[in-house]
Amino acid sequence: MKLVPACAAAAVLNCASAPVRDPAGCAAPAERAEVQQIQIGWNRLDPGIRPPVYDPARPSRDPRQAETLANELYAQCKKGVPMEPLQDKYSEAPGGTIVVGPQARLPYKASALCLQKNDCAVVRGSAAFHVLKRID
Repeated sequence: MKLVPACAAAAVLNCASAPVRDPAGCAAPAERAEVQQIQIGWNRLDPGIRPPVYDPARPSRDPRQAETLANELYAQCKKGVPMEPLQDKYSEAPGGTIVVGPQARLPYKASALCLQKNDCAVVRGSAAFHVLKRID
């Protein structure tokens, strides 16, 4: 994976230990990007962390399970599988598109602005993985 420094610093801050699959060669982030996203969150902390934290409104998976699912969805995105059915089936956020601009306060802003049309990425936020596909 190769990131240009402008995007690399933001991607590392937003993604912690997650395998970020950002597009290579992001020399100049776009001013805006329209993306579709699938949000895959977790409820439990990593095994061994005490005390465990549970939120009944969130899925019962832990971060590793969420990462596995996000990577599977990323692979489908890369193969050209339409995002709409994947959003409907897996996403914890509403389907549709999001327009990301320089003022956006999203954990995946840097990645979204670096994607080229039809590229996919996966980004780790503080409570969820975000599988992204740029559509404009």
